[in-house]
Amino acid sequence: MVDGHGSTSLPGVFAAGDCTNSAFKQIIIAMGSGATAALGAFDHLIRN
Repeated sequence: MVDGHGSTSLPGVFAAGDCTNSAFKQIIIAMGSGATAALGAFDHLIRN
């Protein structure tokens, strides 16, 4: 399970695409999910 920022329950671990609980697995959904996880990881790194 991931939150709205692509974060998993493990601090600093992010997931996207087929590794998530998204209902749809089309490539465009996976690409958007990847962008969300990348931005979430960036924010995590900036804060820590």
